[in-house]
Amino acid sequence: MIFLPDILTTIRFIITFFVFFSIGKNNLLTLFLLFIAFITDILDGHIARKLGIQNREFGKAYDHLVDKLLVFVVIYGLVLYKNLPNWALIFFLMREFLLIIGVIFLWFYKMKIQGSNILGKISGVVFYLMVISYLFNLDISFTMLIISIVFSLLAFLIYAIRGISEFYKYVVSNSSKVRY
Repeated sequence: MIFLPDILTTIRFIITFFVFFSIGKNNLLTLFLLFIAFITDILDGHIARKLGIQNREFGKAYDHLVDKLLVFVVIYGLVLYKNLPNWALIFFLMREFLLIIGVIFLWFYKMKIQGSNILGKISGVVFYLMVISYLFNLDISFTMLIISIVFSLLAFLIYAIRGISEFYKYVVSNSSKVRY
């Protein structure tokens, strides 16, 4: 069954490709597309909670994967066209890769996939502010990059701790089912 939040996530997925091609060519169009992506990201979670379907593992995994793809595309475009340092691409790529692996791992074992927490949301807002600063070549761009990395690391640590905790619960609850 297709739900409205999944449709919004699909719109964000499609926007991702347009964002990549607009970076370096039209900053206002890129900003508009990122705004639409940001709004669809907020709306899909809000609507899922209103409809009582926020616990669907597919929807959460799909949302996370599209978010990670958008982050990668934006960072790669900023490196190519807006002088974002190459090491920032490596940092964000590694972070997003680890998060994707974690979500796939939890989904594969049918464990609970956590939604984002307040620090993750703040990290996302700071990330978008950093992107805007690079799009428009603001003097605070590098400072915003460092702040974004700090928030990204903190959010990542919380997600990792929550994922490990979920895995531990899974192992403990299934240990009694193991037969020797």
